[in-house]
Amino acid sequence: MNCYCCSEREFEDCCQPFIGGIAKPATAEELMRSRFTAYATVQVEYILRTTHPSTRKFHDAESIKIWARSSNWENLEIISKTEGEANDKSGTVEFKAFYTDADGKPQIHHEKSNFRKELGKWFFVDGKVLSN
Repeated sequence: MNCYCCSEREFEDCCQPFIGGIAKPATAEELMRSRFTAYATVQVEYILRTTHPSTRKFHDAESIKIWARSSNWENLEIISKTEGEANDKSGTVEFKAFYTDADGKPQIHHEKSNFRKELGKWFFVDGKVLSN
């Protein structure tokens, strides 16, 4: 099965090892893709675990679960990225997440996300929702 993150790789060879805690994303983009996959598969603990501790308190597990479960996550498009490579300490990823909401209406979540790497691990810090 192809991975939910639209990488054209198999799920087992792409995001599943990250979500399962077997491997760590090497780049901010890999973390971004695995977080999209976590929404698609309702892996709330992974979403929280990969949110930077300084901003984790702003994210509610139940709200994440409701949004993840009530949405049909269809496609992820990476628009651009700045830094965020294996040797960087920070990076940004602009993306569009396409989904159908609980009312069956197509939606696009367009965001520019900030990531930080600490002690060899990438974290989502925050993001700015952009207009579609």
